[in-house]
Amino acid sequence: MTRLRALTGCLAAASLLVSGYAEDAPKRIPRTDMSDTELEVMAREIHAAHLTIDTHMDVPMVLKRPGFDISKEYSWYENASQVDFPRMKKGGIDGGFFVVYVGQGPLTHEGRAQAIDAGFEIADLIRKTVEEHSDIAAIATSSDEAYAIRETGKRVVFLGIENGYTIGRNLDLLKDYYEKGVRYFGVTHSKNNDLGDSSTDPKGNMHMGLSDLGLAAIEECNRLGIMVDISHSSDKTAWDILEASATPVIASHSGSYANYPHPRNLNDALLKEIAARDGVVQMNMFSAYMMEVQPNEERSSAMSLWFKNYRGGKELSEAESLKSVDEYVAIQQKYPKPLSTVSAVVDHIDHMVEIMGVDHIGISGDFDGGGGVDGSMDIGQMMPITIEMLRRGYTEEDLKKFWGANVMRVLDACQSYAESLVPEEED
Repeated sequence: MTRLRALTGCLAAASLLVSGYAEDAPKRIPRTDMSDTELEVMAREIHAAHLTIDTHMDVPMVLKRPGFDISKEYSWYENASQVDFPRMKKGGIDGGFFVVYVGQGPLTHEGRAQAIDAGFEIADLIRKTVEEHSDIAAIATSSDEAYAIRETGKRVVFLGIENGYTIGRNLDLLKDYYEKGVRYFGVTHSKNNDLGDSSTDPKGNMHMGLSDLGLAAIEECNRLGIMVDISHSSDKTAWDILEASATPVIASHSGSYANYPHPRNLNDALLKEIAARDGVVQMNMFSAYMMEVQPNEERSSAMSLWFKNYRGGKELSEAESLKSVDEYVAIQQKYPKPLSTVSAVVDHIDHMVEIMGVDHIGISGDFDGGGGVDGSMDIGQMMPITIEMLRRGYTEEDLKKFWGANVMRVLDACQSYAESLVPEEED
């Protein structure tokens, strides 16, 4: 069955490669006759009518700050915070995936043990935070639950994992994470791990793609009904995942290599194969992956010192944690990072829609993880993306798919496959 599935996917991808673009990509008619105000009204009506999900938010890193309250409104420029429930509501966003992220550390017994502990602490923190604010948010583990939560007016919180380092070498932990609500699993992060190679490890390949353990992890995700996330994986790792997975995959936060040649972005061949297997790519609003960033030695020096003082696994006191936030905010204000534009984000989207079709594209701000562009620097400022897409001729049906229906379709497919593996009980 695996070989047949791989052959079917390759044939579909080959069809796309021959045509050079997605067969269902219609010519859109720009709304040049509409004012910005009219487009904004239209955008807000669409957000009010349909599920809107951001698939990658690193807000748990901010949840750890002393005194941070996600039920209150903050700002990027004053608090170095990009996600909270009031801004979600203000921006017309129903919710999204809060990410269990642990930075890549040493591949040693001690390193893996620390990563496992840290991962479960973050998952528990997410759940505890939502429980404490159950009047305005709720955990979702399926598309049905997400739509039902939305109807109540509450924010929707899914859980995802970024970096397979969080399970060490113990695949049994995937079931534990699943039971805590995790519904996607990102295999790698910025460096190679036990499961596969990263797209950005300066040391190069370690496994030449997915390792044997990584292959087993994909099979276990399929069995459980967890979506597999290829963002941060090397091209070879991504191809190996696509061939191994019995279900569609996602890229929770990745851009188009054709638009900007960064190793974190996906080339057209990968985009076509993901679409051929009915997966989705969530456009990543990370400025440095969309534009050339000129070196700023003063900013780099200040940030290096900040990381040395407050990161690297160091346990901070409450006073040190508060001081780290103040210093981080001061650095961002004194040396603001270069930002890409909303137009550039939609340029990436346009290309991916042309290559994959509108059924295979969504979005992530990568907020609280370095994301953001000029005019869209937090979860409360996502409306400009919809406005620009409307300006370029995208329809309400397109945007319904883009903002949530596509990724929910993949989640449904993964869960349906897992259910199909469970033997039916005899009467």
